[in-house]
Amino acid sequence: MRHLLAATATPEHPMPWGWLLGALTLAAVGYAVSCWWWPFAPCRRCHGHGRFARADSKVWRVCRRCKGSGSRLRTGRRVWNRFARVRQAGQ
Repeated sequence: MRHLLAATATPEHPMPWGWLLGALTLAAVGYAVSCWWWPFAPCRRCHGHGRFARADSKVWRVCRRCKGSGSRLRTGRRVWNRFARVRQAGQ
């Protein structure tokens, strides 16, 4: 019986699932806190300026994506707001 146990394949260094799960949880909590603290980010289209210039830089127009504000709601904050609305509707 002893020789059967010795033949089983056990990894020398087991995968650190606990560390990986802890790191992912910490990253998710950190992102959630940052979305709560800083809900807006610069607009990706106008880079936070809120407007575009023509090629000769004489005429400016307002960014249609952010409507001239220069900021956008972050993806994590959109998810946060959606869950809050669903929760509020359920009460």
